[in-house]
Amino acid sequence: MFQVRAAGLDMERVGEIADDLSAPDLDDPIHVWWGGKRWIVIDGHHRLEAHRLAQERGGEARKVAVKAHPTMPLEEALGAASLLNAREKVTITREERGDAAWRLVCCGTGSIKEQAAWSGAGKSQISIMRGVFDRLQAKGTPREILIDQGWDWSRALDQGKIKGEFHPDMIEVQAQEWAKKLGRAMGGQRLAESPEVLARALQIISPALPSGLIQTDTFWEALDSDGRAMLAEHDKELEEDGIEHF
Repeated sequence: MFQVRAAGLDMERVGEIADDLSAPDLDDPIHVWWGGKRWIVIDGHHRLEAHRLAQERGGEARKVAVKAHPTMPLEEALGAASLLNAREKVTITREERGDAAWRLVCCGTGSIKEQAAWSGAGKSQISIMRGVFDRLQAKGTPREILIDQGWDWSRALDQGKIKGEFHPDMIEVQAQEWAKKLGRAMGGQRLAESPEVLARALQIISPALPSGLIQTDTFWEALDSDGRAMLAEHDKELEEDGIEHF
């Protein structure tokens, strides 16, 4: 949610940063927000990954400046993330910029003027998005689906270009669609045989994704007894060590 680029981290940019971590513009702290269960990076995803890469190369632990936001409401965190991420030297596509503005609209974050400033979209575009959001909400379309599907899809739904009436099982429909795409691209058996590679790939897409998956009901229900026992043992070890589990 806090990463503007749909493709996640730009590993080429990460490599460039890791090659010269002494650059003046890299002194800015990485901003993290307390989401209730864990700390979440809202700005500095590429810099954080670059420090991790440099640590792997050098074999020594690195100290990274961090600015924490423990009490900031989600709406303010989204606005802050959009504003802070605008400084990143990565290419943002039209679709990604539109989706960033759409997320702010869906979450009710800020005024029209603020949403335009944070996302880089025009005020007239924000007004259009607000109208689309209000109409789709009136039809019972869940906010989570609108955020996940993005602006282009939501606008097409509002215009009646997406055939078929929306229903509460849209998450399952979307999951089936994604499963087909992953199966065609990678092969289901190949993914099942390489869980470590898949886990790392998901982490590259978004460092917060693996943790987010573990916290979903779907993931927990899919675990067998061995998987649940492993997580329970891990939680127990953290408690014994006096470490809070996020």
